Amino acid sequence: MTVKYKRIPVLTLAIIIICAVIFLIIRKSVSEKLQLKASSYFEDKQYEESLRYYTKAASWYGKSPNALLGAAKSSFYLDRHHEAMELLNRSLQIDSLEKDVWLYRGLINLKQDRKQQALDDFSTVIRLDSMHAQAYYHRGVAKAGLTDFTGSVEDYRKAMKLDAGNIESYLKSIEARSAMEDFKGAIADYDRLLNVDLENEQAYANRGYLKLNINDLEGSITDFNSALKLNPDNIDVIYNRGSAYARKGDFAAAVSDYSKTVVKKYKLPQSLYNRALANLNLQRTSVAMKDLNELIGIEPDNANAYLSMGVVCSMRNDYNRSIPYYDKAISLDPGLADAWYNRGVSKGNLSMHANAISDYSKAIEINKDYAAAYYLRAVSEINMQQIPAACTDLNTARDLGYKPADELISIHCPKTSGS
Repeated sequence: MTVKYKRIPVLTLAIIIICAVIFLIIRKSVSEKLQLKASSYFEDKQYEESLRYYTKAASWYGKSPNALLGAAKSSFYLDRHHEAMELLNRSLQIDSLEKDVWLYRGLINLKQDRKQQALDDFSTVIRLDSMHAQAYYHRGVAKAGLTDFTGSVEDYRKAMKLDAGNIESYLKSIEARSAMEDFKGAIADYDRLLNVDLENEQAYANRGYLKLNINDLEGSITDFNSALKLNPDNIDVIYNRGSAYARKGDFAAAVSDYSKTVVKKYKLPQSLYNRALANLNLQRTSVAMKDLNELIGIEPDNANAYLSMGVVCSMRNDYNRSIPYYDKAISLDPGLADAWYNRGVSKGNLSMHANAISDYSKAIEINKDYAAAYYLRAVSEINMQQIPAACTDLNTARDLGYKPADELISIHCPKTSGS
């Protein structure tokens, strides 16, 4: 038996199609209105409300990739990353060419520590839009996370070129360069940043610190001064400027800066120590000793503090008093070559040449290139009539660039004076 189906009249079919189209248009229109409202909430960072309206918009018109994307972005900012990823993947099924979908997928993967997946997502954005500054920036972050610092710097530089006002790109590039110890490259990035943001106090401070690392002392001081002009109370900059002055040999300026950090108790042990060293270079032994005593009170196991106390006594020609300080420094840090050397100097000045030779030998054992130790060991050896050994040490000192050795070689080692 054949079953016969009745045909739907053409007019009825047309009416059904028209109604369906009208209903679809209505649903789409309602969805778009809801999306407008959701967008307003999103711009005001009311993400709960924006998510609610984007979700309604998607329920009215499920084929709207914008509604799904909006809901995903709202979920992302509410830290609902799993939910956001599901919405983004649904959006991709409708439109796989939407850049923001791939961008937010990448951001979620970054937050979930899936760096390679994030890198792939940002690369997709860049394939879709080679001028997308944010994608280059975030791909740089992903590459840095994968320790591809060279690649990350390339992406940060591209992001800078496309969006000169994106300060984070400069900072991330600097971070990557610093990880590679490319201090000159990091300084160049700060140069570019400061061309965009002339009053960035931290940029001046950081560039000054990098210049200090490459021994550009004048440049570092100039940058520290620029930072302090913007914020005179930046104690970290004052401390670093003190270090630059000390290395430059301007010890009075160094003392001035370290005094400010001491008053603020900023890095107090190191500030006291640095101020003491600067004062020692200015022959101000009393004030140096005061700082060192205070330092020892704070850090009783600070070997360098005892070493410096010994130096203060030696500068006062009080060699007997210096030796116990050197003893203490050595007991705290047997690998402190300068403590052995300075104790040898004190013993040599007290005509304890055998003991002095032993101390110089220990300093040389720790530091094979300690030219002054070779020289003074030779002086003690000459005093003990150990001329061959003295000549060997004097020649080693000369080979290491210690000029005072030449005179003693000409007197005691004439056969080697021209070698």
